[in-house]
Amino acid sequence: MSKAILLSKIARKQLDSLPEDTRNKVKKALYSINDPEKSKILDTKKLKGVRGGEDLFRLRIGNYRVVYFEDVDSFKIIQIFHRGKGYKWL
Repeated sequence: MSKAILLSKIARKQLDSLPEDTRNKVKKALYSINDPEKSKILDTKKLKGVRGGEDLFRLRIGNYRVVYFEDVDSFKIIQIFHRGKGYKWL
């Protein structure tokens, strides 16, 4: 069963502001999270030292990062940002 991919308001805004080619790469990667075979080749890592105790994950797509967490029936995308912006917002 595939899970829904939900974007926060901030993540939606960030996705829309990306250059078109980058936006398409990010969308392709987000859809791949749902596919067990494709998700094995994605550059995903669990984030350490996160406030609030949630298990957050980082998906690397070139120079961009997607931070998300997995719920029972969905993947919730929190932020999409350029790697230079860092994780200070966590």
